[in-house]
Amino acid sequence: MDNFYCASPWRGLHINSRGDIKTCCAGNPNMLGNLNDKTIEEVLNGPELGEVRDSLRQGKSHPYCFNCVNAEKNGASSERHWHNSINEFFDTTQAGDTYHYPTLLDIRWNNTCNLSCNYCGPYDSSLWSSIKKIPIKTNTRKYYEDVCDLIEKNKQHVKEVALVGGEPLLLPENERLLDVLPQDCVMTVITNLSNPLDNNKIFHKLAQRKNVGWSMSFDNIGDRFEYVRHGGSWDVLIRNLDIMQSIMKDPARKHWGGIHAVYNVYNATRLCELKQFANDRGLFIRWQNLETPPELNPRKFGKQFAELFANEIEKFFSMFDPSPEEISLFGESLQYYKSMTAVNEKSLLELKQFVSNIEDMYHPDTKGQFAALWPELATHLPE
Repeated sequence: MDNFYCASPWRGLHINSRGDIKTCCAGNPNMLGNLNDKTIEEVLNGPELGEVRDSLRQGKSHPYCFNCVNAEKNGASSERHWHNSINEFFDTTQAGDTYHYPTLLDIRWNNTCNLSCNYCGPYDSSLWSSIKKIPIKTNTRKYYEDVCDLIEKNKQHVKEVALVGGEPLLLPENERLLDVLPQDCVMTVITNLSNPLDNNKIFHKLAQRKNVGWSMSFDNIGDRFEYVRHGGSWDVLIRNLDIMQSIMKDPARKHWGGIHAVYNVYNATRLCELKQFANDRGLFIRWQNLETPPELNPRKFGKQFAELFANEIEKFFSMFDPSPEEISLFGESLQYYKSMTAVNEKSLLELKQFVSNIEDMYHPDTKGQFAALWPELATHLPE
């Protein structure tokens, strides 16, 4: 991409549950450093990030930027757009070679989560790490106070904060973070909405603030929701959604929200079902393409699945008034599906094995449910 620019390497801060520090969620987590080995200042002004800044000052993307470049090529919005939107007058060419201060924060203190969603894994879910017997500690990290101190020192610059997880409403570290952050900054919470909200301390702290956006992470409804978001209850989600929407209806609170959905095999033939649910509740849907696991990427399977997915997109376009984002993402996917002429047997075998692993090894209580809930897909899987 020509004239590629981004404020993130100067004014973003992202820390994932392993302690990898980046300047945005989309950045390559292996290129900057880990807070278990280095201080936050050492990483933010280290040679790895300096190399990224050098590329951007020349108007060129860097391998660190791969996920944003790829998302934009596929018609989706990117993290780069988000960072640039809140640093409106930022000029890459005049930014210098050192870190400025965080204007956008995304800190994931650890992987504590109550769900083992089928497309998630142990580094983002403590339940998955328990199921797979991968020892990942969920206790407070040693760098917790240093990070909070840096944020408090620069709190006047903080404009937006993304609370993510694990599940952010289950992370007690977010309690001090909420006390440190200025009251006028915008909060975006990405939550699975599967923990009862009535007695949740972090939720009640957020409910007392203004300018909070709720990004409710689910991609299917009813039984299909409970299959994909394993450990979740559709009834609990609906109860929580009622509470959330009652807050959003109060204009004094300035809360808003919608569904954060990942486009994948599990909803590629159920787009209309989810969209109708969202419309009935007065909610928008923000979509993103699936990156991992590859077995659930709807583009992989060739003609038979492509015809089903294309039919669903055409039905979606005919039934609803799609958003510009939906027109871009699904329109591009539709063209791709219509170009497919062969069946990808290898990918079908990989999906069959993936389903078998989920239902036989990891979530045995769901045995046989994929075939029952997605018969239009199951019928095309190899014997």
